[in-house]
Amino acid sequence: MTSPQDAATGVNTAAESLAACTEAGRLKRAVKLVDQVNFLVADSELIIAAVANYNVVIDVATRRIQHGCRDFQGQAPSRHLCKHVAATVLALDEQQSLSIAAELADGAAAPEVGIVVPWRFEVITRFTPGR
Repeated sequence: MTSPQDAATGVNTAAESLAACTEAGRLKRAVKLVDQVNFLVADSELIIAAVANYNVVIDVATRRIQHGCRDFQGQAPSRHLCKHVAATVLALDEQQSLSIAAELADGAAAPEVGIVVPWRFEVITRFTPGR
């Protein structure tokens, strides 16, 4: 995934940074989902996307990710990403994708070191009103 220019300059791609936040198989599945990411809101402070029948909320301003698939429910306590969240980050414009991925990678490597505001991972679940 690294272009010759990236390799020459030592610049990490977003996918390389996300490799610190998820395992290789999930990352490969995320890359395949990138074309299926539908952004409902995508600005510098808030991203809301629909990915494979799931919603992903990335609140950049408060450093919070909200999502509800089963895999994310299991991965969130250890600050690791599911394929839906990783695909959402990869589908962003290059600068924002790199910025968020680098921060997430730093947090996965050392959650309490070197980060002014660590990212929070919050599990959201579906519910039916009135039940």
